[in-house]
Amino acid sequence: MRRFLYASVFLLLASSSLAVDDVASTLHNLSSSGTSEFKSLTADEICAFCHTPHVTAPESPRWNRGASGRTFTEYGSSTSKAVRSQPRGSSLLCLSCHDGTVALGDVAGRLRGNDRRATFLQGRANLSTDLTDDHPVTIDYDSALQAANPELVHPSVIDLPLEEGRLECNSCHNPHSSDFPPFLHKTTQNGELCTSCHVRGGANWDWASSSHATSGAVPRGVDPWPERKPEWKGASVSDNACHNCHTPHNASSRARLIKDPEEETCYRCHNGTVANTDIESDMLKFSHHPVENTPNLDHDAAAGENPLTMPLHIECSDCHNPHAVRDDLPMISFDLANPLSPNHSVAPDANGRLAGIDGLDINGILKPEVDYQYEVCFKCHGVPGRSACDNDRCRTATIYSMVRQDGVYNIRDKVDPGNPTLVSWHPIDINNPANDSEVPSLRTDIPLNRGTSRIYCTDCHGSENSPSGGGIGPTGPHGSDNEPMLVQRYTMNPEEDFFDQGTDRLCFNCHDESSIFNDDSFGEHDRHVRNRGFSCINCHDPHGSAAFPHLINFLTSSRVSGSPLEITGAGSFTEPTWIDDGQYRGTCWLSCHGEVHDGWSY
Repeated sequence: MRRFLYASVFLLLASSSLAVDDVASTLHNLSSSGTSEFKSLTADEICAFCHTPHVTAPESPRWNRGASGRTFTEYGSSTSKAVRSQPRGSSLLCLSCHDGTVALGDVAGRLRGNDRRATFLQGRANLSTDLTDDHPVTIDYDSALQAANPELVHPSVIDLPLEEGRLECNSCHNPHSSDFPPFLHKTTQNGELCTSCHVRGGANWDWASSSHATSGAVPRGVDPWPERKPEWKGASVSDNACHNCHTPHNASSRARLIKDPEEETCYRCHNGTVANTDIESDMLKFSHHPVENTPNLDHDAAAGENPLTMPLHIECSDCHNPHAVRDDLPMISFDLANPLSPNHSVAPDANGRLAGIDGLDINGILKPEVDYQYEVCFKCHGVPGRSACDNDRCRTATIYSMVRQDGVYNIRDKVDPGNPTLVSWHPIDINNPANDSEVPSLRTDIPLNRGTSRIYCTDCHGSENSPSGGGIGPTGPHGSDNEPMLVQRYTMNPEEDFFDQGTDRLCFNCHDESSIFNDDSFGEHDRHVRNRGFSCINCHDPHGSAAFPHLINFLTSSRVSGSPLEITGAGSFTEPTWIDDGQYRGTCWLSCHGEVHDGWSY
């Protein structure tokens, strides 16, 4: 019996010695031998700031501190399925220092040389009693929670400690060891700690193959991770993984613990200092998607927003899923500077850049994951029963008071071949069979044909520095100096001189300039555009027309400056009218720019 007692005491002392040795080299050593900025100058007992062998607070294990007694404000978000409750267990013990309301030297028992009775944690170590910007604790992590949120690992296979089935501070943190700083059971690099509980994936994507999990990109200038201490910061995007965007404590965007408000988190890397292209600069251009509306109370992409019912808004994650996105080929039909280059996707297919994003199909039906690029665009610009931008026109059309003859402004309705009122359209979804013999101007040196080819929205919409604009910048409709967010100039002014201003270059990305001005398809192109200086926008609607073939949809009214410019009917026609008289032939009955076309034929 005596031998057993001696052995037990020896084992207890040995295990205690190991714990002391571990703690002694960490910031939790608040004694005079420690290195913490909050350490005592006189107390020499390492363990006594938390533990005591005799007189203890009611909590265990042999706790030497009392809880603050405060009520905590708990974390919550639209994606959290956990039942919230006040901290208990190890979380409450940790908060007896880390809520900042209890002095470090405020202990229940003896602490020799105690000079920390009025010293409180400050800075990032002080979590305060507001825990809404911190990872949730005191969660019943059971099979019911995992069933409610399948993006959580089942509790039976989690290799982190749970306290009576609850996730607490000690589930991630080991307060006695800094082998994995800061006091963690596992490293955060490569997402190892986070993915012990969180597993993100969809029908055609998973986190492990995403760019943010695999990219070896490193900073080429300003450090995008300044809040991460050197001892736990990785060198590359894949090293930092989840912590590129998220932080478990003191998050600026509290729901889902995002480091900065919305797009500012993305700009940490996507400003050209880590990512190869500079998205932020495009977003600052004259014509851009207004992601800067912050905080955007209409936005909650992670909660599975329904495009059919959500308020109109735009944020980066409305088009890109940061847990799914993969670096992929540019979604353009061809590179303007090198038309025969194979470095592009096939229109209108969506690729890894749009992985895991929902949208509306050509019929306006919700899809949880898009197959085609235009389905993402339709989330805002093709909602059934609405206009191009919710119940209004988009910015450019509104500013210039533009009125089209057919009165159709929903972009999906203007390119949907199944729309019974639609007469002609640019081939976003299906090519118009009539194009095979009616578009002689299509360039022959680009990989498009008149019968079957389709095009991307981003062939026209994007930065002037993008490959579809002849540059090497980022693709996608982020921003452009050409309104409305176009890769080349296309004037909104019906009377802006083509050659003086270099307008309508956009059209010649696909259409041969010499064919247009040789009047191959319309005997008056050269006269209207080059001789009179009238722009394409007068007669043609670049998305589609429910009025006439050949994208003819007269701009019946607009105001660029001064009085409105109008195109009206002539003769017996009250509305401007074009009559199809056969291939490359027609008759106009309209009045525009001071001239009456009273049955003019060509």
